[in-house]
Amino acid sequence: MSNTADKVINIALAEEGYLEKSESAVQDNDQVLDSKEEGAGSDNYTKYGRDMHELFPKVMPFPSAWCDCFTDWCFYKAYGVANAKALLAGDFCALTRNSAQLYKNKNAWFTSNPQPGDQIFFKNSDGKICHTGLVYKVANGYVYTIEGNTSSAAGMVANGGCVRKKSYSLSYQYIAGYGRPKYDASPDAPDTMITEEKNEWQNLVVDLQKALNAEYDANLTVSGIADESTLLATPTLNTRVRSTKPKTVTALQNLLTYWDYKCLPDGDFYTATEKMVKSFQREKVGLPNPDGEFTAQRNSWKVLLKLK
Repeated sequence: MSNTADKVINIALAEEGYLEKSESAVQDNDQVLDSKEEGAGSDNYTKYGRDMHELFPKVMPFPSAWCDCFTDWCFYKAYGVANAKALLAGDFCALTRNSAQLYKNKNAWFTSNPQPGDQIFFKNSDGKICHTGLVYKVANGYVYTIEGNTSSAAGMVANGGCVRKKSYSLSYQYIAGYGRPKYDASPDAPDTMITEEKNEWQNLVVDLQKALNAEYDANLTVSGIADESTLLATPTLNTRVRSTKPKTVTALQNLLTYWDYKCLPDGDFYTATEKMVKSFQREKVGLPNPDGEFTAQRNSWKVLLKLK
């Protein structure tokens, strides 16, 4: 069996939604450790800690803060003990700073250009490594992660009590770096992924350009390339347009979905789409008070079209 990154990524993603347990719940019934939501509390009791402590009691305390334990558990489940240790630069470890150091010792530490399957490490305001997770996707200037002991709140959250998918700008100030496990090569996979993503993006831009030509007489060259002329043709879209320009709204909805802000492509700019627009503006554009409007030629369009 090959030790490819997709194995650990799939195992980690399947754990999304798991909540740590209270001590009282575990004392009443230790089987709650295997439930995603039952027995939720804030006492650091998890199945990840239980399983890793049983295997390696000296280095994996239980109960304990568990972001690194979660990552180690996913590797253990994906590859078995020996292969997981080798991929994790030599050993399991419950302390994030020690895990990061293992990668540094193996010359497998990077501070830019993350890849799916990398172990991401975060630092606090003092510059000390304090949290970790697993990279499952890199796209559009963002790194997408699955993390244990975090929360759904924006930004890095250490000791948040649950398993969640998160995303960060590649320039996010609290990313310390990435440890890169030495996975087995997957021939053709990287080029195929790049080609598929490029084709998907071009098709979405083509749809937008066609819609702008049909509904706004933009007279654009339908190239699939989001350039300055495409930006100059962008209109103001908000709940007031509703379904009066359905092709352009549908193109916007599909572009938002590409960025992981999933919209039903119904051409109706209403409550559900407005909610996704506000989330996009807050998390990708950096607006503290998003207005839910794509204003003609402004920053929301620039970010959406990868022009900023």
